[in-house]
Amino acid sequence: MKKKSNRTRLVLVGVGILLILLGLRGIALAVIGKTAQATVTEVQQTVSQQDDSMDHNYQISYRFRIDGKDYTGSFTRKKVYNTATLPSVGSAVPIRYLPAAPSVNGGPDAGPVGGLVLGALGLVLLFLGVKPAKAAPLPVPAESPSPDSPE
Repeated sequence: MKKKSNRTRLVLVGVGILLILLGLRGIALAVIGKTAQATVTEVQQTVSQQDDSMDHNYQISYRFRIDGKDYTGSFTRKKVYNTATLPSVGSAVPIRYLPAAPSVNGGPDAGPVGGLVLGALGLVLLFLGVKPAKAAPLPVPAESPSPDSPE
């Protein structure tokens, strides 16, 4: 078995930690997040290489104010086939934010399931990056006939 390089281990650990943090963010928003009204600042269609050309995904950017300080964020609406259902610039949308850190915020449909999936995947990658590689088994020398044994 080929030994994992230090670079591969570092990448696995780094991505694992990032996914765990993103998972915790999603869970925290769903469980202890507060709801607020935000003002839509931009609605932009997004296209990525993974999307089907018939999928219509939109990035909705918003701004909201908590205790006199402005915060921004965005969320994605996927597979929007009727653009009349999208919020317009200047309209109000519900969002969720963490009271202790309003810069951690998300769209209204931020649920704990996505956070749990990301967190679990992050734990797997972290485990794979930290787990020591198995040592290669030592080759067993071929037995040569001993001079005492009859052939």
